[in-house]
Amino acid sequence: MYISDPNKYFLSDPVFDGLFPAYVRQLSEVHWTPLKVAYTAAQFLAPTPEARILDIGAGVGKFCIAAAHVSPAEFTGVEQRKNFARVGNKIIKQLGIFNASVIHGNFVDIDISEYTGVYFFNSFHENLVIEDSLDENVERSPALYDFYTTQLQAKLKQMPIGARLATYWLSNSEIPGCFQLYESHFNNLLKFWKKEY
Repeated sequence: MYISDPNKYFLSDPVFDGLFPAYVRQLSEVHWTPLKVAYTAAQFLAPTPEARILDIGAGVGKFCIAAAHVSPAEFTGVEQRKNFARVGNKIIKQLGIFNASVIHGNFVDIDISEYTGVYFFNSFHENLVIEDSLDENVERSPALYDFYTTQLQAKLKQMPIGARLATYWLSNSEIPGCFQLYESHFNNLLKFWKKEY
């Protein structure tokens, strides 16, 4: 079932989050990207309609949905929780958005060199602070945090020169030296990077 007036859902986070089931809405304030952050990141990550952006640890795809609403580029989220991917794709379909999707899987199996940009909202953090976890459906541990961080850094190094990266709530020390900090927003929580070499 399509939503007749999708634009009204993109005016505020509470209204947007109302699209989702209750168990998803209660996670929004801590775990999902705010709309204004998504809109700002989309402008940087997708300077042309041909841009292909990957959101690592997409959850229900809020970033991808919001970004696709303001940009004609392609936004793909990868999420290891199958129920979140399913919910996200259902909302994408209901809103009639054709340039966003959420795939069920683990980012370690994704070739991110096929993308022109990456969005990353510190989705590994739940491996360090168990109380901040989204649910009990996936394995979590400090060792996994280290593994995922190493994997992400290796994959970022494989991206072509000029690739763009937007990070939210992430320390600069997590980013490989081949990426140069370009600018920051929202009290330095949202940072934009470009791959220099």
